[in-house]
Amino acid sequence: MKEQNHFSQVGDAGLPDSGGDGFDGRADGVEQVGELTGSVGLPALLQHKPGEGQHIGVEGSLLGHFCCQVLECGVCEDVFSLQGDKVPRLLLCGHTVCHDCLTRLPLHGRAVRCPFDRQVTELGDSGVWGLKKNFALLELLERLQNGATNQSGMAEDALKGMGECIIRCDEDESHTATMYCTVCATHLCAECSQLSHSTRTLAKHRRVPLADKPHEKTLCPQHQVHAIEFVCLEEACQPGPLMCCVCKEYGKHQGHKHAVLETEANQIRASILDMAHCIRTFTEEVSEYSRKLVGIVQQIEGGEQIVEDGVGMAHTEHVPGTAESARSCVRAYFADLHETLCRQEEMALSVVDAHVRERLIWLRQQQEDMTILLSQVSTACLHCEKTLQQDDCRVVLAKREINCLLETLQKQQHQFTELADHIQLDAGIPVTFTKDNRVHIGPKMEIRVVTLGLDCAGKTTILFKLKQDEFMQPIPTIGFNVETVEYKNLKFTIWDVGGKHKLRPLWKHYYLNTQAVVFVIDSCHRDRLMEAHSELAKLLTEKELRDALLLIFANKQDVPGALSVEEMTELLSLHKLCCGRSWHIQGCDARSGMGLHEGLDWLSRQLVAAGVLDVA
Repeated sequence: MKEQNHFSQVGDAGLPDSGGDGFDGRADGVEQVGELTGSVGLPALLQHKPGEGQHIGVEGSLLGHFCCQVLECGVCEDVFSLQGDKVPRLLLCGHTVCHDCLTRLPLHGRAVRCPFDRQVTELGDSGVWGLKKNFALLELLERLQNGATNQSGMAEDALKGMGECIIRCDEDESHTATMYCTVCATHLCAECSQLSHSTRTLAKHRRVPLADKPHEKTLCPQHQVHAIEFVCLEEACQPGPLMCCVCKEYGKHQGHKHAVLETEANQIRASILDMAHCIRTFTEEVSEYSRKLVGIVQQIEGGEQIVEDGVGMAHTEHVPGTAESARSCVRAYFADLHETLCRQEEMALSVVDAHVRERLIWLRQQQEDMTILLSQVSTACLHCEKTLQQDDCRVVLAKREINCLLETLQKQQHQFTELADHIQLDAGIPVTFTKDNRVHIGPKMEIRVVTLGLDCAGKTTILFKLKQDEFMQPIPTIGFNVETVEYKNLKFTIWDVGGKHKLRPLWKHYYLNTQAVVFVIDSCHRDRLMEAHSELAKLLTEKELRDALLLIFANKQDVPGALSVEEMTELLSLHKLCCGRSWHIQGCDARSGMGLHEGLDWLSRQLVAAGVLDVA
């Protein structure tokens, strides 16, 4: 509303026209003012009307003053200044208010509300002084003031040349002109117009108000008696496209493509308006995006918010941002981990304490047994020494007793030898950790593994190659085989179950307490690949195997034409089939043993925590 009132005042002022060269005046004055007002975002308000080509210095000054008046505070309606109490400052919502009005706004805790949209802006320790200045507006205001100063200098020069700032009547200079005769090209007041055009001939002249005075045509610089009427459209003539009729027909623009000056100017004006509309739309989009960025930053950082209680009293409340929420989530997660680790540590320590307690009890029992044994041996030796000192008769009579003592000593010596052979006196306590942080005490960790697959896939051959490092001719397994394979500090108890169709329903009896499943596939038999896929899919649905590791051996990789590991992975859709499970596919050859130990390495890494696997 304020902008409309200012515009109507400018329109009613009837900015006077200047005489002289209208083309040069418009180029130096109106276009410069248009540039300044365009930076304000008011290109549509400052259209150049007919009859506004004169006194361009005064017109530019008035238009610059008009632009300065538009840049005023929306609260107190005073014009913004470059410094002092009227400096424009930005609120969080994007509105601009002068410093003086901001100091008068009521405080809500440590915040103020925007007088236009009631949005809250937090104030720092420095209060209103801490709010950012609207530097874009300050720069624009400074440019407008500099432009107004330049235009006022031009107006003074124009006044010195003319002696006055209004258009005088050409018939009587004491009168002010209000009309313009398009035929006589004279400025007339109403009275002189009536008197000078009272004759029948002159009465036919067309007289228009000064506001509707037509633009004065610019003369051709080469043919000064002719006005510029056309524009050359040739690319080579773009630095100087203006031409008169003589230039078009006989001059340097002869035969060139051309357009009417007024039509070309209107097209350029239309393109400028379109560009201004696009710029305005783009500015709005950038502003909206900037506001969203401010909101996102505020949501991430959080801060203080003004809230009202039930009785209408405002108070400050801390609102956590998403960053603080994320940090809280991380802290809670690791707090749970710490709590879980503490429980697992206590359980592991209790296992170690129980092992140490049992071992010490056993060792102390062995100490007592050895003490008793030594006492018995010493008694027998002492008895033998006493017998040796007796006479012959007593020695002969003690023969039976001595033989019993010797037999007892031999039995005890035999038992001691067997005990010493089976028990190694070592103070070490070997400790191994599983991936789920369970502790195992002992030289070898026992792992239960079930080997499954279709018949003739090579399951038994793989088992005996791992056990005895020798090749075994493939024979269909009837029932099952079980062998123990020691690898590094692990002891694998491997159950090899037959893969014939009638034996597959019996697989489920071997699932209990299984820690790993080894599924063997013949990579040469493409026609049985879908059958293997079906059996593997059934395995993965078993509840007793949901936590078991899955190792797939792609056997017979040495045979020409065998499917590669990548091809089998794609054909069996293993990434989709084994989603959410620890699995691995390993190419191998049961005859040579290629790839078998790599598969056991993967099982070892999955079962035992990193850093505690004894590489033998």
